[in-house]
Amino acid sequence: MSEGPERDHALHLYDDDTTLATTVATFLAPGFARDDAIVSIGTRAHVAAIEQRLRSEGVRVDDAVLSGRYVSMDAERVIARLLRNGLPTRETFADVVGHRIEQLASRHGSVRAFGEIVSLLWRDGKQTAALRLEDLWNEALGYQPLSLVCGYATRTVGTEAAPAVQRIAKAHTRIIRPDA
Repeated sequence: MSEGPERDHALHLYDDDTTLATTVATFLAPGFARDDAIVSIGTRAHVAAIEQRLRSEGVRVDDAVLSGRYVSMDAERVIARLLRNGLPTRETFADVVGHRIEQLASRHGSVRAFGEIVSLLWRDGKQTAALRLEDLWNEALGYQPLSLVCGYATRTVGTEAAPAVQRIAKAHTRIIRPDA
């Protein structure tokens, strides 16, 4: 069990898939070490790359899956269930993601999560939906012991100086820079 609830909502802007996998694996690894619950919501390719990176660092991902401590979800499928009239709602968020986070937190004390649903929404021209989802994650952070990193592809949103990124950054507590 974790020593105490950790609440963080980090933004990771990435240029390539290798950087994303490395940064997210580095973010998630302490949760595995502390027996926290881990949730990974991404494209199948990104989740597989993150899991491979974790395994290469000696993390026992398969044991965490078997124990129910690690859950991965396909972001494209989550989006299909999350949106109502083009936007996520509190109800759909709770049904698709929130209840799972709540159950994992009650069993394991704390949850570390990666999500890229927001990046996929942004890529598809659904910026309002992406920002609404960021707000829903922030609400969850208010009542769950949750630490979350959101991955956004720079080819989709631009660099840190871009107005879109500045809007996205306001929804996060910090920016993770891979070179830092």
